[in-house]
Amino acid sequence: MRRLVGVTVVMAGMALAFWLVLGPSSDWEGAVKVMRFALLLSCFLVIGGGVRLVFPDKSEGGAAETAG
Repeated sequence: MRRLVGVTVVMAGMALAFWLVLGPSSDWEGAVKVMRFALLLSCFLVIGGGVRLVFPDKSEGGAAETAG
C-alpha cells in the first residue's frame, strides 16, 4: 500500500511539473512568475518524497543491516 501511495505521489508531482513547464501561459510576469518557479521547485520535493515512500532507507522488517 505504501508503494502505491508513493507511485501516486510521484505521478502527481510529475504531472504538475510538466504542466507548469509546458502548459500555462508564458507571458506571466512579476510575482506570479516567481511563484510558478517556487511551485516547480516544490514539485521536485514532492517527487523525492514519493520516491522515498517507494524505496525506503530501512527494511520494512525492522532489522536493518549494518556494514562492518
